[in-house]
Amino acid sequence: MDIGVKLPPELEQATRKMIGDAIQQVVADTIKVNHWPEYMNQRQAAKYLGTSPGTIIKWEKADIGFPTIMIEGSKHYSKAALDRWMDAQQQKN
Repeated sequence: MDIGVKLPPELEQATRKMIGDAIQQVVADTIKVNHWPEYMNQRQAAKYLGTSPGTIIKWEKADIGFPTIMIEGSKHYSKAALDRWMDAQQQKN
């Protein structure tokens, strides 16, 4: 759609730069918010699930199938497994 407004070249250039910068910032913010590692530590997993590390510990102790990977005493959590587990919990309710 052409609205027929003619801007001076310097104003048009400044407007294009401002729009381009805003788009780049939105993309960067989206990547930052949505970027989670494939394997997380307990703190990251809790943040990813929107809960506390204490709740993660409770879920692990409750024997409800919370997906935990144990490697030589170090706990890790797969993003994909956490997503599947959360989907399964949602379907139960």
